Amino acid sequence: MIIHIDFPNNLITGSLTKQKNIPCTIRVSDRFEIIFSVVFPQTVGTVLLWDRKLLEERAIARAGGTYTHDEPALITLGEKTENSYEVVDLFVFYNDFGWCPVINNSKYAIPTKFWDSDDEDPDYVPKA
Repeated sequence: MIIHIDFPNNLITGSLTKQKNIPCTIRVSDRFEIIFSVVFPQTVGTVLLWDRKLLEERAIARAGGTYTHDEPALITLGEKTENSYEVVDLFVFYNDFGWCPVINNSKYAIPTKFWDSDDEDPDYVPKA
């Protein structure tokens, strides 16, 4: 996964891209965007080279609305070129499941067993 983003060059962004687990929001419709509200002005990047099926195995899509996903997340970036970063780690937060890994070490993570996974795995027992 690659994100294209033009961070403002100011003291607030500083060395943000060198940090791990940067707070952000993922927003997916026909495009996959990552919103960084910890910078001013708020900055939006577009994710390239992503696979909707693989994403949805790791991050639950919501019903209705403009976006299938609009969730808080944590991201770690690796600089590739100016305004282009590799997604090294990406975790999405759900109230029911906590932090769910989507990308781990630049690869799609092992999918989390969500509450609706019991149809696919007969041995799956939900946590009490």
